[in-house]
Amino acid sequence: MAVDGVIYPRLLDGSGCCPPEDIGGPWGYQEAREALADPGHERHDEIIEWWGADNLDLDTVDIPAIDAELTRLARRWNRKPRAKA
Repeated sequence: MAVDGVIYPRLLDGSGCCPPEDIGGPWGYQEAREALADPGHERHDEIIEWWGADNLDLDTVDIPAIDAELTRLARRWNRKPRAKA
């Protein structure tokens, strides 16, 4: 049920990050996660280089950033139509 004064859409909860583009679907994402978790994995260094060292926390969701983006989009989508001249 919609509540007056609340901007929609809203993020209620989240878990984990979505796979990056061109990872190879669910199977490629799982392999990348395994490679990142195991420094001895043959693709570990390759995945870190491709993905970036600052994107390695795959289980944390930046809820404030997502919520801010949703709020920005919702405000744009919910604009009132222009008055006719």
